[in-house]
Amino acid sequence: MYRIGIDIGATNMRVGLFDAANQLVAREQMRTEATLGPALALEKLVAMIALVDPELQAVGIGIGAPGPLDVDRGIILDAPNLSGWHGFAIREELAGHSGKPVFLMNDAKVAALAEAKIGAGAGYSSVQYITVSTGVGGGFVEGGKLFAGSHQHASEVGNMIVDASCENGTLEHLCSGSALRRESKHLFGEDKTAADLFAKYGDGDADAKRVMANWLQHFGAAITSIIQVIDPEVFVLGGAVILHHPWLVEALHGIVAEQVYSTMKETIQLKVASLGDDAGLYGAAMLVK
Repeated sequence: MYRIGIDIGATNMRVGLFDAANQLVAREQMRTEATLGPALALEKLVAMIALVDPELQAVGIGIGAPGPLDVDRGIILDAPNLSGWHGFAIREELAGHSGKPVFLMNDAKVAALAEAKIGAGAGYSSVQYITVSTGVGGGFVEGGKLFAGSHQHASEVGNMIVDASCENGTLEHLCSGSALRRESKHLFGEDKTAADLFAKYGDGDADAKRVMANWLQHFGAAITSIIQVIDPEVFVLGGAVILHHPWLVEALHGIVAEQVYSTMKETIQLKVASLGDDAGLYGAAMLVK
């Protein structure tokens, strides 16, 4: 049985064809160009589907998209990174163009599902996945099943308050790739990026070291809070920021160990995601029944 997975990001969209063994057999990627509207994005998705599945082997399509979503109706709501897409009925539109059943879920949640089943979280009973890229998202998998909550909003970890002294003290506002880029521009110039901030950190720059120390404290606070509330067996951390700087995971371990009860220190498990940028693709395909 072949399935198609789609990962819609603020920057890029990916489409993949998977076989019955969850092996990726074909893959295409295009720029999202989200500000140009969902109609153009839909055209690109249809074109990529034709490229990865020219023989029409897939039985269905799974989509991972930024939230908030109305999963029951297959609609993208007010996703902050998809300006102008509010109310876009992506499931209905794509089903009409493809003639296949379409399934929709939050992008971080489908990545969590993939990492829990075949990635770094495989073999663990409960997995909390957190992705750090343009924004911050997450998903909690227990016994191989996603926990989505009563309104499909569970594990929106990016909205956790990690610093109440700030006007916007959420994990996403303080620890996302966008947050690091914002700090880099403020400190080193308008043309600077998050990569420049990390380079400055590597050179021992005092301001960069301060920013990263704050990042670790805020992210550590989030992980510590999650441990106290749902006690996952393992955390899997992914997204561009983590995948390009895996040393952050080891540094976070030390921060978290300082904040939990002494009896919990030995049970802390933090791992780097193993499916890379394609975790969302794998997970989206897994939505197809």
